[in-house]
Parts: sequence; C-alpha cells; structure tokens
Amino acid sequence: MDYLSFFLKCFTTFFVIVDPPGNLPIFIGLTERFSKKVRDKISIKTTLIALFLLLVLTVSGGAILDFFHVSIDGLRIAGGVLLFIISIDILFGGTRKEVYRRKAEENLEADSIAVFPLALPLYTGPGAITAGIVMFSQAVDILSKMIVLIAAVLVYILVRLSHVYSEPIIKLLGRSGSDIIARVLAIFLAALAVEFVFQGLSGKIEELLFC
Repeated sequence: MDYLSFFLKCFTTFFVIVDPPGNLPIFIGLTERFSKKVRDKISIKTTLIALFLLLVLTVSGGAILDFFHVSIDGLRIAGGVLLFIISIDILFGGTRKEVYRRKAEENLEADSIAVFPLALPLYTGPGAITAGIVMFSQAVDILSKMIVLIAAVLVYILVRLSHVYSEPIIKLLGRSGSDIIARVLAIFLAALAVEFVFQGLSGKIEELLFC
C-alpha cells in the first residue's frame, strides 16, 4: 500500500469537507459578539468536540453499520449522494450556512454555540462522518488506520489555527475570498462524491454477480 498517497487522499478529503477557510466567516459571524477570551474558549471547545465526534464515529462506524445490517458499499453510495448535495449547496450560495446562523441567533450562549451549530454539524457533519467511516474501512492495516485518524487530527489543527489567526486571514482573503475558496473546494468535493458512488455501485454489482 502506498501510505503517502493514502495519507494525501485522507487529508485532502477531510480538508475539503471540513473546509476550514470556507467556514471561517461563519465562525467569526457567530462569535464576534463575544470577547476575545470567550471566542478562544468557544474555538477550543468547538474543535475538540468536532474532532472527538469524528474520531469516535470513524473508528466505531463499521460496528454501527454491522448492527444496522448496512454494507460499506451502501454507505459509499448514500454518502456520495449526500456529499454531492452538500457540494451543490456550497456552490450555489450555501443555504445550510444561513440555517446555522439563524439557529445560533436563537441561543446566544457561548457553550451552546460551540456545540451547535459550530462543532455539529458545521465542522463535523454527515459528510465528514461518512468520509471517515469509508476511508477507515479502506485501511488495510494498523498503520493505514492510524493515517486516517492522523489526517483528521491535522485538519482540525488547521481549524483551530484558522480561528486563532482569523483576523489576518479574513483581511488577506476577504469575505469574498473565503467564499471563492469554498466554492473551488466544493468542485473537488463533488468529484469525491462521484467516486464514492461509483465505488459503492461497483461493489454492489460484484456482490450481485458473485452471490
């Protein structure tokens, strides 16, 4: 197994789905009413909760699928469709982000915002969870499984760093710059979604032919 290529695939997939630069304006918009100290607290809590959820569900996803008698190929197809819908949503304005903003305005408590909508579902949503489970299932040994988890950790370190350096990043990119990056990444996300669907369909066809 080419571990470097697998790491790059895992890291790129998580980065595109989690989208630290694209989600940064939402984080700023939801937390700008708080002091710098409180924003930092929200950032740390958001990042840790989001990462914990993704790691737990990535590792335990196979057992959960077995419990509900769902095949990994079925998850690839469903997850691919879901990721494609998310990519289209991002490309055409991100209506999901407006929903997150409205939900947050209903509850201004810092701890509540850190959990919802920031940690879940903004930074760890169905797309990231699906991708994590699928890539973990593709890992053939302990090292490759660790690579999936390490890639996830590195992406959430970037999430945290984007919060810490949010002001210079926004000044550099501007709101429109972040939106452009998000839309460009959404194109790659759509391509990943198609790959997931075709991998799942291929597995299902083989299952039907050889069962």
